[in-house]
Amino acid sequence: MAEQNVPFHIVLDLTEDRAYSVLTLALEGYAERTRAEAADEEHNEQPNQFQVNDLNALADIAGNLLEDIDRQLTETDKALS
Repeated sequence: MAEQNVPFHIVLDLTEDRAYSVLTLALEGYAERTRAEAADEEHNEQPNQFQVNDLNALADIAGNLLEDIDRQLTETDKALS
């Protein structure tokens, strides 16, 4: 049986309006840079497919984190309403 990943919960103080922007812009920028690096690697004469896959996976993780942050904030807003 495959081992299932258990979420590791952390609490971030996003009460400062700019904190949310810093966090999301950093994750978006990271995802964009890693996807660009993967695309550059793909265009090499002899691309390293492991590196391409790894960079794309890292970009996906950043995107998933962004989605999870937004989902949790939405759920918290609903719970507080």
